[in-house]
Amino acid sequence: MAAVTPLRDETEFEPSRRAANDRRPLGRVNDPVSRTAAPAAPKPAGLQVVPRRRRNASIVATCSVVMFLLLLGAVAFQTKIAQNQLALDTTERAVKDARERYDVLRRARAELRSPNRLSVEAAHLGMVPATSGAFMTVSPQIVASMKATAGWLSENVANNITSSFDQFGAVKAVAGDTP
Repeated sequence: MAAVTPLRDETEFEPSRRAANDRRPLGRVNDPVSRTAAPAAPKPAGLQVVPRRRRNASIVATCSVVMFLLLLGAVAFQTKIAQNQLALDTTERAVKDARERYDVLRRARAELRSPNRLSVEAAHLGMVPATSGAFMTVSPQIVASMKATAGWLSENVANNITSSFDQFGAVKAVAGDTP
């Protein structure tokens, strides 16, 4: 909206200034022909159009605030990415340590279950290898009393004997190709 400011009375203007403002020759003001040929828009006395103020400062300020907020958001986003990367590195380090521990324990278990170590330990305890093998038959009463003493066991549990190779295969099926 244009702002207006009051002017002094038109009679105070000099004739040359008045002619420049009206854009009409002074001698033909009351001529009916010239009025019909080029009608002039009536101007209210005492008012003058003031040029618009430019809004460059407000546009620059708004753009500056928007850019600042965008940069602040980018910094916050980068900070969040860095925090998540640190957490990911910590987790990867823990997984690597757990895998190394698993390998150490698996190696120790293999050494403890090796036949050479078992024969050495048996010899230290005074055991000797058997010269011949003989099978004994167990009566059904003894089997029944043993089951009653041990409690109820499912047939699947009693007959489910897994070897170390079966256990290793189960672990490898879950772990995949990773060591």
